[in-house]
Amino acid sequence: MAPTQGPRAPLEFGGPLGAAALLLLLPATMFHLLLAARSGPARLLGPPAYLPGLEALWSPRALLLWLAWLGLQAALYLLPARKVAEGQELKDESRLRYPINGA
Repeated sequence: MAPTQGPRAPLEFGGPLGAAALLLLLPATMFHLLLAARSGPARLLGPPAYLPGLEALWSPRALLLWLAWLGLQAALYLLPARKVAEGQELKDESRLRYPINGA
């Protein structure tokens, strides 16, 4: 017989299924709001008046800015000037160590 485990903590955002739904529905919602705001009569519940072409949605400059931002975040993460803090005590009385930036 398998050992019984204690009560499980509730999953946030609906667990893996909710997280996957957020990944798919949030960009679609933002795209719909963008199209609704750009159309003449800004209707949220109806379909947009038109769908713009791909050239109106694609910008090499925006891609470069996003890649630069991502590179900056990676560089800041890898900087050696950071402290290591210990997290909360776990059930086995150990503590995980986390690198942090700042004070």
